[in-house]
Amino acid sequence: MATVLRPDGDLASEYPLVFDVAGPGRIHALNEGGGVLSACAVLERELIHPGGRTRVGFIGSVSTHPDARGRGLATRLLMHAEDELRAAGCEHAMLWADDSEFYARRGYALDGDETDFLVDRIPEHLLTEELSVRPFEVGDEAVIHELYTWHGARVERSQEETARLLSCPRMRVLLATCGGEVLAYVCYGRGGDLHGVAHEWGGAPEGVLACLNELLQRSELVFVMAPGDPGPLGELLDSGGAIRAEGRLGMTKPLGVENTLPTGAFVWGLDSI
Repeated sequence: MATVLRPDGDLASEYPLVFDVAGPGRIHALNEGGGVLSACAVLERELIHPGGRTRVGFIGSVSTHPDARGRGLATRLLMHAEDELRAAGCEHAMLWADDSEFYARRGYALDGDETDFLVDRIPEHLLTEELSVRPFEVGDEAVIHELYTWHGARVERSQEETARLLSCPRMRVLLATCGGEVLAYVCYGRGGDLHGVAHEWGGAPEGVLACLNELLQRSELVFVMAPGDPGPLGELLDSGGAIRAEGRLGMTKPLGVENTLPTGAFVWGLDSI
């Protein structure tokens, strides 16, 4: 998988919930002649949303050796992973695709809502002077996890899992504080997939803006991923002149029940694979 997806990087450390032996994820592989020809990662999760809970299986890092492509191996692998997820009670398989047509032919369709923002500045009148921004420190895991759970729509995860995800390489985590109290956080950049992207955030919108402003001190642009309804933060970004684009969250395939994921805001953030 690393040979195909990260020849110059460390794929395993980017996704600790999948590749850590103590994590909840699993790897599926097709072998031939003593070698692995195709592999993918699977992570079962509970999605919390206004309509209740939905159990899904994330499928990611689908990889086929260049010399073995065109033989249907990835299709066989997907079918095997889907069968296992179905048996485990997952209602949907979900993935993020570079080649959406490949997955569309195999029953996947665009689903879920996402709002993205391209931010090049935070106007001074939107910044709160009483707030200060500092980097993540060991010991901040609990408060970040608490702020994450404020989202009414999210992937359910434990505080321990949040701590593992915060250790991902090439990721900056900033915290906005006031009088020593942490009010908000932003996770920016992660491995090879999310360079330049603020892909998870939580807490007071003013604090998130303060963190984004700090990121803009080192970058001309920051790409911000948000749920389908970004709420007060989206309103602030709009008023500051950010470019807004509506998009789709990912691709899903029903595993037995012919329905779609409930419409609403899902904060995938660090859990994606």
